[in-house]
Amino acid sequence: MKTREYGGPTNVKEPRQTLPRESFIRGVPNGVANHLRMTQAILRRLAILVLGLLLPAVAAWAQTPAPSFTALNTRVIDDYVLPRFKRLAEASGRLAHELARTCDGDAGALAAARKEFSDTALAWAEVEFLRFGPMAEIGRAERFYFWPDPRSVAQRQLNGLIAKRDQGALDPGALVGKSAAVQGLGALELLLYDDARPITGADETARYRCRLALAQARSMQTQADAVVAGWQGDGGWRGRVLEPGVAGSPYQSSEEPAADFARALITGLQMIQDRQVAPMIAATSNPDRAPRLPFSRAQLSARYIAASVRSAKALYETMDLGQKVPKDKVWMPRWITAAFSRLANDAPAAVEDIGREKPAEDRARQLRMVRFHVENIRKLVGRELAPLAGLTIGFNELDGD
Repeated sequence: MKTREYGGPTNVKEPRQTLPRESFIRGVPNGVANHLRMTQAILRRLAILVLGLLLPAVAAWAQTPAPSFTALNTRVIDDYVLPRFKRLAEASGRLAHELARTCDGDAGALAAARKEFSDTALAWAEVEFLRFGPMAEIGRAERFYFWPDPRSVAQRQLNGLIAKRDQGALDPGALVGKSAAVQGLGALELLLYDDARPITGADETARYRCRLALAQARSMQTQADAVVAGWQGDGGWRGRVLEPGVAGSPYQSSEEPAADFARALITGLQMIQDRQVAPMIAATSNPDRAPRLPFSRAQLSARYIAASVRSAKALYETMDLGQKVPKDKVWMPRWITAAFSRLANDAPAAVEDIGREKPAEDRARQLRMVRFHVENIRKLVGRELAPLAGLTIGFNELDGD
């Protein structure tokens, strides 16, 4: 058996330090015994006093309700979500109207239709990342804009429809049941901005192309109207968000939809990074290959990224995520506000004039700044401000970060 240096065995436990027992006290002199009894009494009273102070605090902590995000959710839906989807529905309605005039032979309607297409595309930029609620139904996001499309699936499938002159595709209700690649803004851009084969031509193929473009616009209008209706009314998503726990609501607390809004913001920033900044960065290392950017055929890429940034900034400000930061982190919301201001200028400038000469060093510098600001806004919101506000973010749908 091992022994300590002083000779005792190592497996002998040290005696616990406890209050002296009464049997022990009886064996000591009276003066010492009285002192020990007095010490015991004092310690018992102190223990009762401490428990009396702690128990109400523990009970109050246990009964403290979880923070409510109802006001935040109401503000986001009424001041941010609904106005933007209504704008999309109105723009797509005007687009369908101008395309109907174009197909009826109005000579000046094509220019008006292209203008309304621009308005619809920019309205879409402001809601593209709101991929929950009614937008998550029947794959509406992909049907509204099938992008990215690196293999040109939309062009090939459109060519197939046009070659067969598929009459079913001319019905907006039937079109929604076909491939997402032949629906929405991406397919319509291919038809509307093809000067070699204009939809205003007099031949049968041109007339079919025009009626197909009209069906696409009307289908988008129907989908946008359905999203607005899906947020409003009895049983709509507005009620499901603001009344968690009721029948039909996927949420159990007000924190869950608030976290969805925060995730949407993070997703929107990631989409700017992946779909607009990353292709441009890749193009700087391979200048002979033109980058694939949203709505480049319609020359809307710079305005599109500007609308995306503007909408992400508006959602951030509407949520007011920076209001509960401690003093040592007040720099975070200030930095984010300044970063959004920089992005409003740098992001469009980085992608403007695609196909024209621009000093490579200038574009590379702008792209680096855009990437820096987007990435760090996303990290600060997801890792700092949202958790400080009481929101659990977890993974976002695009990159799992």
